[in-house]
Amino acid sequence: MKTLHEKTQERILEACKAIGLQAEMEYRGKGWRADVFASNGNSKYAFEVQLSPQTLKRTQERQEKYIRDGIVGCWLFENEPARQRHELEGLPIFKLEDSVDDIFVSLKGRKRLHIDTFIKDFVGGRIKFCKTLNALPQITIVFLEHRCWKCGAINHIFYLAPFHSACNTEITHNESMWTSNKYSFRPEILKMVKEYATTDMGRHLNLAIVKERYSKTMGKSYMSFGCNQCDSIFGDFYIKECILDAYEGFGIVDEHTFNVDFELDLRQNIPHWCHPGEHPFCE
Repeated sequence: MKTLHEKTQERILEACKAIGLQAEMEYRGKGWRADVFASNGNSKYAFEVQLSPQTLKRTQERQEKYIRDGIVGCWLFENEPARQRHELEGLPIFKLEDSVDDIFVSLKGRKRLHIDTFIKDFVGGRIKFCKTLNALPQITIVFLEHRCWKCGAINHIFYLAPFHSACNTEITHNESMWTSNKYSFRPEILKMVKEYATTDMGRHLNLAIVKERYSKTMGKSYMSFGCNQCDSIFGDFYIKECILDAYEGFGIVDEHTFNVDFELDLRQNIPHWCHPGEHPFCE
């Protein structure tokens, strides 16, 4: 029976040949030997299947030999180096996953690609190192039931679910309480919510009213949810509690994803190997 190392080598070899590369296993160069070496003109690739433990320092030393010789080195680790806290532009390291039926490659849990797809996309430039992480132009709005503390009327408040990048990374957005500049209260988003509530899908919603109100507790005015019957303010502390409950699955009555046609820059300085699929890269 073939080992995982042998099976992976063969699959990489086959995948390289399938996209028109010349390839061979156990290829020797000046001070290095690649598990699979592939080339097409001036483009050269060395694929390493690393199942035994190897330190980050040792991996970098071996990678430098490939860089010296104009080769793109790509590393598939069963267990990635323990000290690799951040993804590195000059060191493509990905996680090898062996299932019962096939072999897959994981990009830090963001994407899980079949080995053939991974090789094709890596060589084809559809996997790229990006220095920033950026959200897709989509917003998912989650609607919650909230009973007015004063008159008892049922209202529906809402919050923005975490955004996602094209390479499937969750992008959280922390917002301060008792302020008026929340993403949820941007005019464009309020317009989306109000329009959705007039559709057949959203007609069941009894939206709370968003406007600036004075809070006696805080001693200041800020944009807030308030009762659509008696206009009592729903304090941010209680709204936050409702949202935290929703994270556990309580109180959600609806959610809807909207495409964004206005500027919403949530870019974060998070370097990563990006596989956006049909979308643009994160930078």
